[in-house]
Amino acid sequence: MTPEAPPRPRAEDRGAQAAVLAQWTLACCAVWALLTVLPLHLTQTRRLGAGTVAVLVTEGVVCLRLMRVLAGQALGRLRPGTAIRIALALGAAAFGVLAVADGHPVALAAVLPVIGLAFGMNAMALKLIAAAAPASGRTKGFAAQAVAVNIGMALGPLAGVAVQQRFGMAAFCLAAAGANLVALGPVLAVRPPGGADRAPVGVPLRAQLKLLVRDPGPRLPLALTALGFVLYTQLFATLPLYAHGVLGGDGSLGTVFLVNGLLIIVLQMPLVLVTGRLGLSPITLCVLGFACFAAAFACLGAGHGTVGLFAGVVLVTFGEMLLMPSLDVLVGGAGPSERHAVYFSLAALATGLGEAFGSFAGVRIANAPGLGPASLYVGLAALTAVGVAAAVALRIVRPARS
Repeated sequence: MTPEAPPRPRAEDRGAQAAVLAQWTLACCAVWALLTVLPLHLTQTRRLGAGTVAVLVTEGVVCLRLMRVLAGQALGRLRPGTAIRIALALGAAAFGVLAVADGHPVALAAVLPVIGLAFGMNAMALKLIAAAAPASGRTKGFAAQAVAVNIGMALGPLAGVAVQQRFGMAAFCLAAAGANLVALGPVLAVRPPGGADRAPVGVPLRAQLKLLVRDPGPRLPLALTALGFVLYTQLFATLPLYAHGVLGGDGSLGTVFLVNGLLIIVLQMPLVLVTGRLGLSPITLCVLGFACFAAAFACLGAGHGTVGLFAGVVLVTFGEMLLMPSLDVLVGGAGPSERHAVYFSLAALATGLGEAFGSFAGVRIANAPGLGPASLYVGLAALTAVGVAAAVALRIVRPARS
């Protein structure tokens, strides 16, 4: 057996954590900026039709999610630190190609899967790093990654649109490639925190999947992941239609999403510290997260004014902050470390399926004659509340029987 690596000094570990989170923030800025800039570039500069623009934008979104499944296979053979370095190099090269091609649609179609794969490898490597941390620090690690994502979602589009509108698509792509190269610098000098950069276990993917079929450990975390994203996506897929009716044509929908992002950036880590002090388990946090979702849907369904809209957004944001890191902790704790890459790949697949079903069902119901978003939210509030009540009842009855 390979001897355990000696523990690293805390200062070195904190430096490695800072480097990993900083590169993830820069990578998120580049990718979310691209998704925002893409429709502007294709319609204003390339003057493409709505169908072509929709296809390319959809390709970008789908690649970001489903490429994580392929990235999970790569993470079964690579150290997380090596995967992050490869991901950043791939991202820099892909944006460099787009800069040379000045964002040509053919180049975009070819390069978007590469960007999705790089982003997926980076995201999966970070999940493996957080899952390898001591149990007391796992939730904090996943929560810090969520904060970095929201910072990227807040800053990336603002900077990306400003650069693209003033200097053009080639300059934006060069800036995005530069962001990846800047992010690559610190991670070349450090290894990931918490001893996660040990050699991967060489178990073939087919053998891991066969083990997974017989392993009940990840089934509940994967089911909760799919359910969480079904609910979350139904809300945000239909929120523009609902907000348009509440705020009117001149209302700023961007303010609604800004509230969501700012709350996560400011309150995610304090909330993790509070729930950790209270000793709440990941399952309990998931139940509380779903309860916040039920309350958010009730506010949106019952209240048709601005107060109901923003109360619903605040509640769903707290649900997101409670639920998402807890789901990652459950997936990471479902089995031994050599299966983490497969578990997180399946979690990415469950997330993608949940998002696809949630957006399709939500939009169809919200646009059905005689229904609308408010009716959808009332139904979701009732269903989620029943599920939360059943979960609470099970947690009360099981200990009483044992």
